[in-house]
Amino acid sequence: MRNTALTVILILLVVTGCNLPYGQQLAPTPDVVATQVATLLTLLPTAMPIVDTPVTVVSATQAPSATAQASATPQPTVTATSSPEDPRILLGEPDFTDTLDSGRSFGLESKAYDDDYTYIRVENGALVLTSRYATGFRGWRTGGVKLGNAYLEARVNIGECSGSDNYGLVFRSPDFMKGYWFQLTCEGNWDLGYWDGDEYSSLASGTNTSGALLTGSNQTNRLGVWTSGNQIKLYINGKLISQVEDSTQTEPGSYGAIIASFNTPNFTISIDEFSYWNLE
Repeated sequence: MRNTALTVILILLVVTGCNLPYGQQLAPTPDVVATQVATLLTLLPTAMPIVDTPVTVVSATQAPSATAQASATPQPTVTATSSPEDPRILLGEPDFTDTLDSGRSFGLESKAYDDDYTYIRVENGALVLTSRYATGFRGWRTGGVKLGNAYLEARVNIGECSGSDNYGLVFRSPDFMKGYWFQLTCEGNWDLGYWDGDEYSSLASGTNTSGALLTGSNQTNRLGVWTSGNQIKLYINGKLISQVEDSTQTEPGSYGAIIASFNTPNFTISIDEFSYWNLE
């Protein structure tokens, strides 16, 4: 499926899914992958028509036991108080803020993505992701520009959740099969890893010892990722929780969101703002 960029695009125009192996939970072996075809088109001749619609590729390890309906968009609550090390304070005004008034940046303008496992759309000024079944299937979507050295932040509203229900940021995604995942669970665990298109490698993980993450249902958390060369800093509500060095992918890449339900059918998150600050 990945022999050439052209082959990939032709396949994606026909089908929206492929089967990949399934692994464990956090740190999980992800089983759902997504990003935009537009990132691949730079590898093709300029005569190739430009397509700016992201594509979500899904892998299911087993059939769901029942049909489920998407839950309503979760209502946000007040985020935790910022700390003095908060990049949003230190860096000043962002270079760009996407308030999701349109789904254009994620290829979801006047349409939604629905593969029966993950339902992704832009509505009411937010990117909304629903994981229909509590089976650990992962769905993710990327869009916007490719960021290099930058600080990226998203304001995430979490709906009804429990236990290992999982959500987070995708960043430095060079193509539709790879990228870093900063994942968190409803109960407060977190993990940073890289999905290379075949396997997931966990780089760092931990629990909510600092209390930075607002856990449980109906919360709002600001998730931030600082990338500079091979250095990655992770922030939750403006607090630095981990710093990692990794050279797997240091080139610019797209950003987006990821979701997986392990406990709550129709687990839903919404992101009403993405902001970034260029560091170069």
